Amino acid sequence: MNLIVKLKKLERLTTSEQALVDYILDYPGKVIHFSPKELAEHSFVSISTIYRLINKLDLDGLNDLKLALVNDLNEHMTDQIIDIDYPISAEDNHYAMTKKLKTVYEQTLQSTIDINNVEMIASTNLLLKKAKFIDVYASSANIYFAQNFQFQMLEIGKRINVPIDDYTQNLSAANSTPDHLAIVVSYEGRGSSVKKILDILQKNNSQILLITSQNSPLLKEKVAGILLFSSMENHYNKISSFSTRMSLMYLFDRLYLSFFNQDYEKNLAYKLENYQKMNPNLI
Repeated sequence: MNLIVKLKKLERLTTSEQALVDYILDYPGKVIHFSPKELAEHSFVSISTIYRLINKLDLDGLNDLKLALVNDLNEHMTDQIIDIDYPISAEDNHYAMTKKLKTVYEQTLQSTIDINNVEMIASTNLLLKKAKFIDVYASSANIYFAQNFQFQMLEIGKRINVPIDDYTQNLSAANSTPDHLAIVVSYEGRGSSVKKILDILQKNNSQILLITSQNSPLLKEKVAGILLFSSMENHYNKISSFSTRMSLMYLFDRLYLSFFNQDYEKNLAYKLENYQKMNPNLI
């Protein structure tokens, strides 16, 4: 039976269980991206209420509930909502894979936009404007996105430091001052190195812009600004980090646009003039 129909037919629910059912029916598109804690907070019920309802639906867990919701929603949408962690199946042809990856990107971008409100973006703009020096601390594949941001900023004359190995990251943090803006990228803050870097930066009174996920323990840290990854993806159980990478690329591009737009005409002229110097035959 269709899960939405099943939810509507449930009887003998407690007040909190009914409130949860009502929330799921009103916002199924949001529920499919929530963790148990997020669903509890948004629907104003306890986590135990969530699992009581799941038992009454004869489901094995929240992931089963979300998958059933996805299947129901897909029946009524032109652009399907799909499993972010496993967007394709072994039977998919090239056309299906192309369409599904496009959907992953679209959902990720919308999710990233939704969780980073205008006030958050405005505060990061101010941090970029005030900073005399900018350092970006990232690890693993996120370093490549940091380096792309470094390249973008260099094109308009702003030098960015992207230390790569642990030693140079710690050294850069130790050299940091209140005039530095440190952009620290960590999806869930699991590594010990990122906490150490944050401690050093805080002791030096450096400004910190944290890019992390909604469930990250790093959100408890004292920082000047926060941007959030889209948190739809499982950290390990997935085909690849399609969603996380797209989310981070968007955030760095958004930072670049914020900086560029502070002096639009000047930055555009600077970039075009330098390209002309490097390529004098260009018209």
